[in-house]
Amino acid sequence: FLKRRKVTAVSQELNTEKIFALNGHSSILLKKLIDSKSSHQKMFIRLNLLAIVFLNTVLTSAKEDSFVKELTLTNFDQVVDGKKFVFVFFYAPWHEQCVRLLERYEEVGDTFSSREDVVIAKVNAYEEIKLATRYWVDEYPAFRYFIKGSITEETYNNGNLPADMIRFIRSKSVLHLNTDIFQTPVIDLSSSNFERIVKDRARSIMVLYYNGNCELCKTLQNTIHDVGVTFRNEPKCLIGRLDCDAEPQICVQQTIPHYPTFKVYSQHNKDGIIYEPGTYQESYSETNITSFMNALCGTQRRLKGRLNEKAGLLDDFNEIAVQFMKDHKRREEILREAKIKALKHKFQTEAHFYMSVMTRVMGYGAGIISEEIDRLERLIAGPLHPNKADEFEKRKNILKQFQVLHFERDEL
Repeated sequence: FLKRRKVTAVSQELNTEKIFALNGHSSILLKKLIDSKSSHQKMFIRLNLLAIVFLNTVLTSAKEDSFVKELTLTNFDQVVDGKKFVFVFFYAPWHEQCVRLLERYEEVGDTFSSREDVVIAKVNAYEEIKLATRYWVDEYPAFRYFIKGSITEETYNNGNLPADMIRFIRSKSVLHLNTDIFQTPVIDLSSSNFERIVKDRARSIMVLYYNGNCELCKTLQNTIHDVGVTFRNEPKCLIGRLDCDAEPQICVQQTIPHYPTFKVYSQHNKDGIIYEPGTYQESYSETNITSFMNALCGTQRRLKGRLNEKAGLLDDFNEIAVQFMKDHKRREEILREAKIKALKHKFQTEAHFYMSVMTRVMGYGAGIISEEIDRLERLIAGPLHPNKADEFEKRKNILKQFQVLHFERDEL
């Protein structure tokens, strides 16, 4: 019932800020503006104002009632903490398909509004560039999900209709990360767990890609199993395998050139790099792969899982041990300095064991070192939990540092 030309004229005279700010000083300015107009103009202003306030109220109410959570860099990690299943829509506000999907996406949020264990969320990837980069969002629309117990993203590609998403979320929201898989020597990868394992930024993994026509692949199955046993007590250093006959799509995505192919995904590079130790078959030996994995993960493993002779040693405390063993008169002073240093040390368990050795040497003499090494070797040779075996190996290595210094002093 309003003529377009009059509405346009009135709209041009009204400042947007004055329309929406209906309290305080702004409301006084608006009243003066209305009073300064003719009766017809007053009517049009009031009608426009009522329409705008009504529309703003509806939109605000809709936003408040939304069950889709807006995530930003500030609150993302608080929401995606592994306690709930989280489904995230990464969108760009200028992308037409994203805009259309945002309207329908509310249906997904409404469906799971009563589920306390499910979060339906969205991220403005155009504004939240760091989040978009972290989760490899290079096209729109993009969807990621996180199962319970995991903060590693997985990609959703099952359709953009709300019904598709709802069906998918219902099936995945009951899953929980099985951490026992990280204790297996070789993890069998498939489309159901590939991203969850390989993209985990807390872990590094070497993956053997193979098929049924590769004879060398069959031989390497035993090799990677033995390497997996070696690193079984290193939950952040994994060995995996994937059958490209069963999962051809993954092998195409990972650009696997031939079989066998080893590809390494470190904590800092989830694109992966191909492991090429050399041109001869012996280059894929258990020894070579073990050495490579130690360098990759910063571990100190020998074949069959034992720690090497450097495990547990601290360079700065090795220097203190030298001073302690060589300067008999200053031992108490050196021990006090070591205690202060140990309080702030990154490896406090090992640092405190150095102090324990020094204390026992002062109380019982240096002969206690050899006795303790013999005792630990007997314990290690028996049935032990892997964690306890690692602890004893580190202690033995530290004791040997003192033992060598003791022998050198006796020879002098």
